[in-house]
Amino acid sequence: MSVTKEHLASLKGKKVTFREVTSFPDIKVQFVENFPDFEVKTASSNAFSAEIIKIQVVTSLPDVKLKKVTSFGDFEAFYEK
Repeated sequence: MSVTKEHLASLKGKKVTFREVTSFPDIKVQFVENFPDFEVKTASSNAFSAEIIKIQVVTSLPDVKLKKVTSFGDFEAFYEK
């Protein structure tokens, strides 16, 4: 399954689980402080998660740029390693 920016945009207001993998990710993400594509609030549990998305954290050439925030994010994410 390949996840796109448009798919992440459709998740606004929902909770997802990001499972960090080293190979075969659904999407490559880069965490930034400035000019993110989406702001993501960190969830404390994966309860009521809409779906699981496998991510690979990269430092260059990401599919999407995310910024971790403490409140008022575009969507919530629980991070699994």
